[in-house]
Amino acid sequence: MTILAGQLAPKFTLQDLGRKPHTLNQSGARLTLLVFFKTTCPTCMLAFPYIEKIHQAFQGGGLAVWGISQHDRERSAKFAKQYGSTFPILIDADWQVSKAYDPEFVPTLFLIDSNSCVVDQVIAFDKAGLNRLAQTIAAQLGAPAIVVAPDKDGNPVFKPG
Repeated sequence: MTILAGQLAPKFTLQDLGRKPHTLNQSGARLTLLVFFKTTCPTCMLAFPYIEKIHQAFQGGGLAVWGISQHDRERSAKFAKQYGSTFPILIDADWQVSKAYDPEFVPTLFLIDSNSCVVDQVIAFDKAGLNRLAQTIAAQLGAPAIVVAPDKDGNPVFKPG
């Protein structure tokens, strides 16, 4: 069953594209945004520029954004380059972490606080959910709120994963 807001997030360590290990809540960040995705997922492709906006807006203020790829290192690196991702992409090719969080669809985003509690979750591509997530991050970090996903930017307001 998918981990929900209010529940404890399973601890894990995964390597990024450069083989550097990342362990949940050991990065010094006040919040961590996990983005479960597949490199072949059209909805993930649509969502990644918006996730990059979140990363750019809050990266110096206490937010760590980690993409968790369900594919191998090579495909994940190509995806990250193609979609301009500057946040770490962690490799979960054996799906051990994915199984622990059990996202029903990709992309699924989990916002986790420093106590390992899931604060918020966004499933699929959901502009309202992304904007709510950005507001939650801003409030938790004491930063100005931003609109990540404007209504009339040419993309749908929702797309299932």
